[in-house]
Amino acid sequence: MSSIIVANSSPDYAKRIAALFRSSGLYVGGVCVSGAQLMDFAHRHYLGGVAVCSVKLKDMMAVNLPHIIGQNYDFVYLVSPNFAGICSSLNATSLIMPINRVNLLSTVNMFLNLAEHTPTAIKKQIDSGAVDEKQTILKAKNLLITRNNLTEPQAHRLIQKKSMDTGRKMAETAMIILNS
Repeated sequence: MSSIIVANSSPDYAKRIAALFRSSGLYVGGVCVSGAQLMDFAHRHYLGGVAVCSVKLKDMMAVNLPHIIGQNYDFVYLVSPNFAGICSSLNATSLIMPINRVNLLSTVNMFLNLAEHTPTAIKKQIDSGAVDEKQTILKAKNLLITRNNLTEPQAHRLIQKKSMDTGRKMAETAMIILNS
């Protein structure tokens, strides 16, 4: 089972974010305030999931954590407006504060859904040719660009990487992103 880790230098803020996920029916595996706690939790829960964290934690900047933890966890950075300039260099999904609840939940659900099997309805649509694959991929890229502050190459790379990791067609991955 994929887990969600919430990490923020403010324990109260981290607990509020975790409560938001729990109230939406999502499983939060851990709440952390430091990078060391996040790394420890991620290594114990090796099945992966989503790490939702601020760029700055109590003991370190969180921008290097994806390289340390590995590919099992997708990172969603919660970025304050004064750090907004580094969003394009993060090579990860980021949401600029103040955070829209719907965007946060949609982004986390997207990563959780990408980790699971492709729904048969999506496979049938792709296989029957009822969907224009290029348009679907383009729409998914545009959604990632607007909602998650990714550049076009980063959005393409995310769709491509998730497709390769799961053995799906890029259009299937794009449809899962659009439906999340």
